[in-house]
Amino acid sequence: MSAQLTLESLSFSYPGSKQRALEDATLTIEEGELLSLLGKSGSGKSTLLRLIAGLDRPSNGTISLGQEILAGKNTFVRPERRNIGLVPQGCDLFPHLNVRRNISYGLRRWSHSERSLRVQELLEQVGLGGFGKRLPHELSGGETQRIALARALAPKPRLLLLDEPFSNLDVELRETLRTLTADLLRMQGTTAIFVTHHSDDAFSISDRIAAMQGGRILQAAPTREIWQAPASPDVAALFGTINMLPPGKEHESQPSFARPDQLILDSDIDRCFAKGTIRRVEFLGTVQRVTLDLGESGELLSVDVPSGASLRKGATMGVRWRVD
Repeated sequence: MSAQLTLESLSFSYPGSKQRALEDATLTIEEGELLSLLGKSGSGKSTLLRLIAGLDRPSNGTISLGQEILAGKNTFVRPERRNIGLVPQGCDLFPHLNVRRNISYGLRRWSHSERSLRVQELLEQVGLGGFGKRLPHELSGGETQRIALARALAPKPRLLLLDEPFSNLDVELRETLRTLTADLLRMQGTTAIFVTHHSDDAFSISDRIAAMQGGRILQAAPTREIWQAPASPDVAALFGTINMLPPGKEHESQPSFARPDQLILDSDIDRCFAKGTIRRVEFLGTVQRVTLDLGESGELLSVDVPSGASLRKGATMGVRWRVD
């Protein structure tokens, strides 16, 4: 499979800022791949998306799509000439155009029959076949999101960029739409990049995840790999709570950090690499999260245990690695 998008040593600074918003970003995305840029606010993920779209020009580095250089030292292809689709945060449908005309907006050079067929095909695929004559204000949030996706896909872009596409949706609708989006993109064979700060969205949709912090790409790896073997505590923390483990020979062959689900409480302290006192037990539904105070060091460890486990606040317990 050939590389669809290549970023080489990409950097960017906003005017008047001494700090770089993006620093030495290098990344290759394969044809047909779905990749998520995952990071907290200010990590540089939206800046990277804007550079790829052509809305900003990189300070250094190159962007190539297929064999074409889109941005480099002496090259800059304008956004409208890149054939890159964009679903912005908030969707931004044209309020004065009905659904059909919104979707067909980028198809003005297509024949009338081709345009009509493409619009109807996409309406059916997003489950809104009878919505062509509706105006944007007549749509729900989820329906608006589906139409924005259909509009971006209509001209068959070489690459699709989605900026926090599910950020304003409730949990149930969010799960439904991300499944529909992933299925539709794979059906169309579209290469796509998602920007998100929700790890659930990144895992559900992506083939790979690029973890970002401070304008840098910390790690880019397949979803299972980045979950099982994050390159650093900063990467692991993007997926939830982590523990920094106390130093000790008992677990020197293991990473220096662990998620709560990777540890287990044990009353046989001799088998454990640390011991402490139970300070808090939080019921989270499928599990209970136990906070263990390690004593004089002042360190706390979080450990997930089964929801039915009986635990006593103040009890002394050991902690060891969970063995599957």
